[in-house]
Order: sequence, then C-alpha cells, then structure tokens
Amino acid sequence: MTNMHRNSITFHRPFSSQPFEPPVDTTNPPDETPIDLGISNEFKPSTSEKNIPPLTSTLTEEEYDPEEIISQIFMAAKWNQGQILSGKSIAGRGKKWNYELVRATIDKYELHLRFVLDRLKSKGNRQPSSQSDFLLSNIHPSAEKCAATHKLLSPKTLANAIRSLTRSKMDTPLLSKRIREIERLVGQIGWTSITEELSYRLLEANGKAGNVTRTLALLELRKRRGYAPREQDDRTFSVVNNAGMLNLRSHETAHVPIERGEKEFIHAITAIQSAQLPLRRSRNLYLHELSFSESALDNPTRYLDAILLNMSQRGVPLRPEMATQMLACYASTGRTGRALHYFYKVIRDPVEEDGYYIPGPHPTHLSREELEEWKLMKRQEGMGRLVVKGDEHNDQLDVNSDQDALDDDHDRQDGAPRKSTKRTKPRMIMHPPPPFHKIPSSVKDSSLARSSEHKPYVFVGAPKSATTASSSSPPQPTSVQSIKTKLDWEVDNEWSLSLTAAFAFADSLTHGACGHEPIELDVGAWNCLIKACCYRGALHRALNILDKTMPQKGIEPDIYSYNTILAGLARVGDITTLKEYLVRMTNKRIPIDKYTVQAIADGLLNVGDISGASTMVQDIFNQHITLPPYTTHLKIIEFALSNGLIFEAKRHVYFIQQLWKWQPSHHDEKRFRDIMNATKHNPKLSKEALQKLFRYFSEDLKDEDFF
Repeated sequence: MTNMHRNSITFHRPFSSQPFEPPVDTTNPPDETPIDLGISNEFKPSTSEKNIPPLTSTLTEEEYDPEEIISQIFMAAKWNQGQILSGKSIAGRGKKWNYELVRATIDKYELHLRFVLDRLKSKGNRQPSSQSDFLLSNIHPSAEKCAATHKLLSPKTLANAIRSLTRSKMDTPLLSKRIREIERLVGQIGWTSITEELSYRLLEANGKAGNVTRTLALLELRKRRGYAPREQDDRTFSVVNNAGMLNLRSHETAHVPIERGEKEFIHAITAIQSAQLPLRRSRNLYLHELSFSESALDNPTRYLDAILLNMSQRGVPLRPEMATQMLACYASTGRTGRALHYFYKVIRDPVEEDGYYIPGPHPTHLSREELEEWKLMKRQEGMGRLVVKGDEHNDQLDVNSDQDALDDDHDRQDGAPRKSTKRTKPRMIMHPPPPFHKIPSSVKDSSLARSSEHKPYVFVGAPKSATTASSSSPPQPTSVQSIKTKLDWEVDNEWSLSLTAAFAFADSLTHGACGHEPIELDVGAWNCLIKACCYRGALHRALNILDKTMPQKGIEPDIYSYNTILAGLARVGDITTLKEYLVRMTNKRIPIDKYTVQAIADGLLNVGDISGASTMVQDIFNQHITLPPYTTHLKIIEFALSNGLIFEAKRHVYFIQQLWKWQPSHHDEKRFRDIMNATKHNPKLSKEALQKLFRYFSEDLKDEDFF
C-alpha cells in the first residue's frame, strides 16, 4: 500500500479504541456517520454505499474541469476573493463579501466530487493502484484532467473548500448538511489524507455548523497526532464586554487576546452553541426540561468536560475568559415557560364590504342571521366607523367615526365613501397578569408551599409583600409537601436540571476541573450564570447573585449584569423591582445604554402602561442622553394604535420629530452624535414609514401632524 493512500477520509464509529468516547450527536440525521479518526490513522474507502446521497445533478466529461474549480476554490477562500479594494491589500474591508460567489463555487466543487465518485463506482476502480501516478487514471479520457484530479482531491484543496464553506453565510442547519455531504463524498472516494491544516479547517467548519461529536472527534485526532493547538501567534478576537459569548450584547466591545492554543477550543464551544440553535429559535414553552432529549444539548456539561480534558492533555491552561465562554453555553438554550408570560394578544376584527368597522369583541355564538342583526343594531347605535382608502398609496385611513362627517371628507368619490379592500383591523387585548409567584416583588421573603395535588405555589399565612400579582387573594395550602421561600425553591436541585448543572460546572472550575488549576470566576462568568437563572425563571436566584454573591466575591456588577436582570423582570411585568434596580444603577453611576431603556419600556408596555413607556423614553433621553433601539419606538406606537390611544401614538411621533430637528455641536460627545445620527437617518422612523404604520392600523397621520 502506498503512502498516498494512508490517512484518507472514511466513515466509521469514532474513538473506537480511545478511553474517552463522546456521546452520539443525535441532532444529526439517523443515516449520518461521523468521520473516522480511528486507531491506525489510516482511512479506508467506506463500504457503506447507502450513506451517499442520491446524485441530483451530474457533470459531463466536457463540463468536468478540475483546474478551473481549483482556481475558483482558492479565490473563494481568500478575503474578499482576493480583490484589491481602493488601493488597499486583499485584507481591505471596503467591500462586502460576495457570498453568492462562494456558494456557487462550493456547488461546483461538490458536483466535481460527485463526478469522480460516479466514475470510480462505474469503472469498479475502488482500490488504489500500486503506482501513485495511475491512481485516478480512469477518471477522464484527458491525461491533463486526470492529473488535475489528484490536485482536486488534495488536502490543500479540500481545506480551502471547507474554509470557503464557513464563509458562505449559510444558515446553521444548511451549513451542517453541506459539510456532512462534502465529508461523505470525499470519504467515499478515499484518496484524501488528513493533514494539520485540513483537520483544523474541518474543526472550524463543524464547529460553526453545530456538529458537536465531529468537533470533539477532530480535537481528539489533533491530540493523538501531536498537532500543536492553534493559535500560536499573537492574535486578538472581539467579544462583547463581559458577555461571555460573541452574540451577547452590551454597551461596548473589547479586544481580548487569544492565548496559545485556545482558538480551536473556541470552535468546539461554538459547536455547542450552534447545536443549541433549535432551542433558542423554537423552544416549546409548555414542555418541562426533562421532556427534551439529550441531543438537544439543554445540559452541555459532558461536552464541556471533554473540551476541558483535551485542553489539559495538550497543555493549554484554562483562563477565566475561556471559562466564561463555556458557561455561556448554559445561557444559550432559550427561555423556559417559567421566565415568560404572554401579556397580550393581537386579534383582527372584521371589516364589512362597505368599509364599516365595528370594534370587538364580536360574538361568536350567534348564527349568521343573528350576527347580521347584531351588526345592524351596532350601526344604528353609532358603535362603529367607516374605514376607507384615502391616499395615492392605496392604503386605508380612519377618516372619521361619524357617518355625517364622512360625507364632507375630501376622499369621497361620486358622493359616497370608497370601499375598503381591507377585511380586518388589528386590535390588542390584554391577558390576565402572571401568577403571583412569577413576580419577585409579590413573594419577596414570603414563605411558599406547594400543593401535593396540582403543585401550584401558595402562600403560607399572609404574604409579607404588600404587592400581589393577581386581583384575588393567593390560595392557601391544603396539603403541603414543603415550605420554603421562593429563593429556596429556585436553589433546589429539582427546579432546573440545566441550571443545577451550570452552577455545579462553575463550582468545579473554581476547584480545578479535568486536570486544570483552580480559577476564580470573573464578572463575565457570573453574568452568564445570571442570564441562565433569568432564562429558567429563577429571578430570585439571579437577584441574589447580583446583590450578595458578587459583592462577597469582590466583583462589581456591570451594565450587562443589570440589563440581564431588567430584561428578566420586564418579561414577568415586575415594574416595582425593575424601577428599584434602575435607581440602583444610577446611584452606582453605571451608564445606561439602549438595552436598559428597551427593557424598561418593554416592562411598562407588558403591563399596559403605554403612556408611561413613552414618557420614560423621553425622560431618560433628557437625563441620560440615551435612546432605545428603533424597534422600541415602533413598539410604543403600535401598542398605542392597537389599543385605540391615537393621542399617545401621535405624542411619541412628536418626540421622534424633535429628534429629527437635532443639529450637532462641538460640545456633543461622539457617542451621543452617533446615537442621534442613527436615529435621524433610520428609514424605519421616517415620515413615510410612520404614515404607513398608522395606515396599517387604519389611522390617519396627516401632514398637519408634522412640524
């Protein structure tokens, strides 16, 4: 057997003789077989032909051009495809990446791999020749293309193709599918050896795609072959300040140096967070945590332990920054039902054929004839209005609620109002408040019990807090299992298996885990634990970390600590505690950013205080020179319009117009100028956009409403 055939890609069960075997990644399809990084470092052509996906497209002999696709792959792997931008080098940032070009190149590369595999299968050339010059001699009639096929299947070409794939801006599930297909094709061909560069690029791609088992297997392969951990140069990477993960948001970005060997372990952590994407996007709030399968990575402890063990065996020390990245995996699985409450629902009332609108609720128990009689009675009582088309944009406007006043409107045509093509009109109805035990201010320091029958939380005796979440008195226990404060309930191991695992993992890091020296958690790590608590509905435990644990450790909470708490309180409508911690922030001179304002506005809107939300945004702007994201402005206007508070909606529009009139001066700070310019020139807050938003709710925002 020649050396060229050794170490080529095949697919068997990973880690067949290693002491550590990672759990099976059942998030992948059942027919997926991980890459074999096996015993002898020798890869053999797979005998599992059923793993090859059906060929959806094939190339002809004339279309098969390995030299051309190789040059395209090498170009796609470069930054900005090697273009010289404004006299700068290829590292210039003056132009966006051409993602479509990268995707087209990957498609062509995959078609060429399919062509090679199809020829090998049809000609029966499944075993290597004794001479490397004739390994792929039967692929194509052209000797030049046969020679180029060797380069097409070289580790360098595959590494560049994989690197291009990570820059294709594909959605994570699609990226996972594409990387698995390319690995299967190359593995079935069986001529490509795994090198240090290729193993790293495979690690990077599988990490981004969320293939956790593959990523851990590649880490084990690199350790077994003695590859030095990357990066070995003095690079820096950007992380959001004290956030612990790249997609967490805060008021500033810091550049943290990557120590030697940490980069590939960051890819492994990224794999866990990418695999948790389905939980973040579509988590079923009505299911208990135990209902999720182990493959959902709701509890990633075993994978993090595998990363720590690999780091220790390869001499890479654990730093607090890396520990923060790991703890962030417990806070990237989405919110459970305990952390949320649905405060409102948007419904659409029907609009009659002639454009007449009767505000709801509409009776649903009446027959068709009875419903028509009900509508006629409402019209006679003047309990409706006409919704008509009113401008050149062919949209709907609320002209007037009086039929007589409508006759004098300039939108009349042939003496009658125009008919509306819109058959519904949005309206918001508020749900009952959340259960009292979800609101921290309602159960603070109070003793709670759980019924043995239905297990709801009930007060034991009179509640110590004067504020209760529900209008009726909380139930008293009849049959009680145990009596605790809400904090004690949340600290209990049975509250959340994932949350318990997060604190156990954090505690193990402080005592030395998997061969590492003990470390002290920094503010970023504690912020991740606070976020995990808020996402699991353990708000009292999060507040206890902020108020007691962090000060005892000598760690000062930062803006991200408070923003996470405020967002959690807003989602359960605890305005009392929310305002209390806003005052604490200002007293400690912690700067307020746009996410602070957004959290407070969301909390006020959730409890129906639309006027208070608009006033709060304006007051914070006047006192702290800070504005929320533009979506908060639109949300306030939408809440006001859907609840029929037209004056409140126009009042906030007036505030936005004041922002339009702002002019910079030499006294303004750069941060303030950036905020104002971004708001002034945001197309979503333009005059036309606001008028369109009003028309969506069948309301009129006329030119007279603008100054």
